[in-house]
Amino acid sequence: MQLKAIIRLGCLISLLFAVALLPPPHLAAQVRGVSVIDETGREVVRYQKSYALLIGMSRYTSGWSDLGSVPGELDQVGDMLEAQGFSKVVKRLDLDSIEFRRIFETFISDYGFESDNRLFFFFSGHGHTLKGPWGRESGYIVPVDAPDPRADLKGFKSKAVEMEQIRTWVSKLDARHVLFLFDSCFSGTVFTYKSGKDMPPAIADATSEPVRQFITAGKARRQVPARSVFTPAFVDAIKRRKGDLNGDNYITGSELAMHLKDEVPRYVKQNPQEGCIGGYSMCQGDFVFALPKQEDKYQQIPATLAIESNVAGARVLIDGREVGSTNLENIEITSGEHEIRVEKGGYEPYIRQVRFADGRTVALYVDLRRIGPSKGRLYVDTEPEGARVRVLNIKPKYFRGMELDPGSYHLELSAKGYKTERHWITFSAGYEAPFKFKLTKLTTAKPPPLPEVITNSIGMKFVLIPAGSFAMGSRISPEEVSKRYGGKAEWYKSERPLHEVRLGKSFYLQTTEVTQGQWREIMGTNPSYFKDCGENCPVESVSWEDAHKFISKLNQKEGTDKYRLPTEAEWEYACRSGTTTLFSFGDDADKLDDYGWYSRNSNERTHPTATLKSNSWGLYDMLGNVWEWVEDDWHDPYEGAPTDGRAWVNDPRNTYRVFRGGAYDDGPSFARCAARVADVPDLRDDVLGFRCARTIQ
Repeated sequence: MQLKAIIRLGCLISLLFAVALLPPPHLAAQVRGVSVIDETGREVVRYQKSYALLIGMSRYTSGWSDLGSVPGELDQVGDMLEAQGFSKVVKRLDLDSIEFRRIFETFISDYGFESDNRLFFFFSGHGHTLKGPWGRESGYIVPVDAPDPRADLKGFKSKAVEMEQIRTWVSKLDARHVLFLFDSCFSGTVFTYKSGKDMPPAIADATSEPVRQFITAGKARRQVPARSVFTPAFVDAIKRRKGDLNGDNYITGSELAMHLKDEVPRYVKQNPQEGCIGGYSMCQGDFVFALPKQEDKYQQIPATLAIESNVAGARVLIDGREVGSTNLENIEITSGEHEIRVEKGGYEPYIRQVRFADGRTVALYVDLRRIGPSKGRLYVDTEPEGARVRVLNIKPKYFRGMELDPGSYHLELSAKGYKTERHWITFSAGYEAPFKFKLTKLTTAKPPPLPEVITNSIGMKFVLIPAGSFAMGSRISPEEVSKRYGGKAEWYKSERPLHEVRLGKSFYLQTTEVTQGQWREIMGTNPSYFKDCGENCPVESVSWEDAHKFISKLNQKEGTDKYRLPTEAEWEYACRSGTTTLFSFGDDADKLDDYGWYSRNSNERTHPTATLKSNSWGLYDMLGNVWEWVEDDWHDPYEGAPTDGRAWVNDPRNTYRVFRGGAYDDGPSFARCAARVADVPDLRDDVLGFRCARTIQ
């Protein structure tokens, strides 16, 4: 008996010793390698070792804006890759040009020459694209010490890392599968871009072929946002399995690109690009992330719902069950179709059937409409009393308190001994407050009429914009804009509510955007990206601050203080030119080709000013070509906006300034009269320009 007990004890000790020698679970993949299995259970490829190089640029020293979120995002990527079983994750932050090249070459020397390794490269920071003298575009990664090329082109080229150098490094690699992720925006001829696929490819023999894949955050000339969407979307694609589009427990490079191209544009104006480096032979395989089987390691990730509304405290019900009140985030919900209802007393309820999928978030913006009268009553008070009132755009004669449908109406006011005036007014359902007007007495000595068009000393033409009233903002809901022209409804909610603005003074507005020739005449330089467009093309790549410097020098040259940026209200009033439609020419977006340069007809570049039709007040390119800075600070929505047309500014000034009108690379949604966007006042971009206003004193 004692002998048997001793044998059993020895076996137990041996077993415990063997278990102690097993690697912990997160290191198991490093010991065994990563096996990729097809649908039949056959091994297609095995990665013996996995290595990653993560480089982030956060604090720039030579003119580029800092990217404060990069260090934290780099840690998120590193943690995710280590959980994936990567053998080595090398992280480096804020490298200068010499350090960048040294770490890249060292990493390749240490890990790049084993054919069964997989390598992952990640870069987060600024990227830039330069166009060479023969039209060839070259993409660059920007280290922290590279200067802004618009200030020091030679210095930039000597320190920035051209994509041609990346291709040279890639050509040295023996690893089977290599994936590059650039949280930057650039392009270049070293890339072979791939067209998107409708369905993710299944794991197959072709997966094992060599590949040098890349995914970038966006196209050339798109500015990197201060807080990335691309990197968190990448981490969630692997960590939360969102990138496993076909549910096979693998996420290929192609599958990851499909997911990011769908996910990122939901939250930011970026369109990720995919492709490969190294030609046809290095574009056949597919990089693979292997996920643990869900039943072994993960619980099913539920769908979530987020609801934002224009009305706070509205009840939210899912399939008749109350879950809270607006606004709500991260409400877990089972997959499938559910009825979403949002309601509050005094408002029409919002009811919609929505389909949910596991691991996906559905974000809804709910615009509740008040229940109220369908018409308004028109009251007009005049000084002097008893002035004659006519409503010019309807047949019925005016009487005090007459019922009218909501909309815009053209009034004519006249009295003996007073100047006849015409004004556009706008009111909504239930509106009963009187519109008040004070007529101007006629005098025997009439001032000479103002000229309709004036030209200044450098050839800038200005057209007279008459005083008047108009309805500012969008007359259709954000959801309707999204339905007609695409994009998310919340992009357009800043255009509401529709409100009346009365401009009491006439002013002059430049008939075109400021041209490259006019800028050169005043400033002695030309900052434009599209210099080859010509002297009559709009100047671009100018900030709000640059526009003010131009105006200051123009005033100094002409010995005046009359020149300025238009206010946002003045800009929209002039753009509409007396209309109430979505565009200055009506509601048919197909006619936009005749009036503005935009994504459908511009060939992704600016064009000479005044080559298309003007609006009815003689203003060209108010829609398209380049966005136009105005004076105002950004406010969202229009609640509390001035009603007299003055600039809406804060003291101290807000962080963002408004620009209007859309650009050559925008669709009809941003080429509407009501469309509005904003950014920091020192932003320079090849879609940003301006036109001048001139005060009448």
